[in-house]
Amino acid sequence: MTLGTRVRLCLKDLYQQDIVEMIERETRRYELQSIEHPDHPDFHRAYQILWDAFGPSGEMEPESAIRQFLLDNPFEPVGSGTYIRYFLMVAKDRDGTLRGVRDGSVLYNPHYAPDLCVVYLSHIFMLPAARGTVLTYWLRIAPVELAVEYLFQLQQRGLVALPAPDAPGKYFGVQLDLAAEMEYFSPDDRLSLQRILFYGRGGFDAIDPRHFPYRQPDFRDPAVIQATGNTPVPFMLLMRRMGRERQARLPIAEASAVMRLLYDEFACFCAPEFLQNSLDVVLQRLEERRSKGKPDVALLPLPTGAKNLQRLKRLFRYDIYQRYYPNAPGTEEYTQQARAQLAANPRWFDEQLARIGADLEQTPHYVYGSRDQRFAVDAMPALPAEPDEPSGRADPALQGDGGFAKSAEADAGESSETPGERRRERRD
Repeated sequence: MTLGTRVRLCLKDLYQQDIVEMIERETRRYELQSIEHPDHPDFHRAYQILWDAFGPSGEMEPESAIRQFLLDNPFEPVGSGTYIRYFLMVAKDRDGTLRGVRDGSVLYNPHYAPDLCVVYLSHIFMLPAARGTVLTYWLRIAPVELAVEYLFQLQQRGLVALPAPDAPGKYFGVQLDLAAEMEYFSPDDRLSLQRILFYGRGGFDAIDPRHFPYRQPDFRDPAVIQATGNTPVPFMLLMRRMGRERQARLPIAEASAVMRLLYDEFACFCAPEFLQNSLDVVLQRLEERRSKGKPDVALLPLPTGAKNLQRLKRLFRYDIYQRYYPNAPGTEEYTQQARAQLAANPRWFDEQLARIGADLEQTPHYVYGSRDQRFAVDAMPALPAEPDEPSGRADPALQGDGGFAKSAEADAGESSETPGERRRERRD
């Protein structure tokens, strides 16, 4: 005899106003502010939080550069014609204590693509007391509001002609892309897993590095780079294409425009000679693909939980470095360590995924998205994009029992998900 059971909740049962009220109640204890000038009383503290988290690894500009970004006129385009609006946002509780910081840039260039605006999410850091709260998600989407306001201001000043100037609810006819950078996955890097799950649950995909071998620029002082060598970091570029999250293919024209916009932003601090090679590599790879008659590149879905961790096989850092960033500066130490680990235990990657999955399964879920998915917990898990090229020959070190780190092409058919879990456009 059962004395009681835990009742689960279906999101579709909530009325729209219920959702609004729930969000209002959760966010009422916080306040978001956009710092518009370096004299703002929270500027130094906000910058120091980001610098302490990202500066030592060369992933953050110096304070002088951030100050200048805030002083620059966002209505004066850079030489390429790109309009850039840098933002530095702080989240504070009712007592005025900082709980989180987010920075980034809104990028728009009608010459590249009149119907595309990129919101570059540079850095986010949550103070311990706010981690795991609604504030984390709020800081992820709040820049969209700044982007829409910025587009409106550009239109009102007569600087641009937006496709649908009277339709703010449709972003004035402009497609919004949220872009973020992240390390490729490695089982021994728990922070990379947390970040991947965070963005995967937020509708982000990774651009396939086969045709988009992205690198984050070296943000160290130019004099230091000159003395020690330029070391851009191989990162995956994540994108949430607002309103188009279900599409599995990224048009080459859009991919090229995104890359140009990001590197226009980087050029505000980084010396051109340290940027050009990384930019040219990606643009050349995209052009080669276009010349073969291919109109787009794949977007690789990120995992959202224990049930689809197999997606991480296509993002395994060691495999990615070997295939798409051979001999890239700064990758040698990790590559050597991973190779030794795989040689000692060819099933290491599979075993680590199984352990991670078991850990994630320990957290019970009582909210689910759709009764049509047989009470599935995940609202919209994704299918991997279909392969568009034949499989290459895998590194022998990866071919242990089960071949756990095959190429992205070979892994495409190994998902345990069912075809109805997420509709994806497929064009090869």
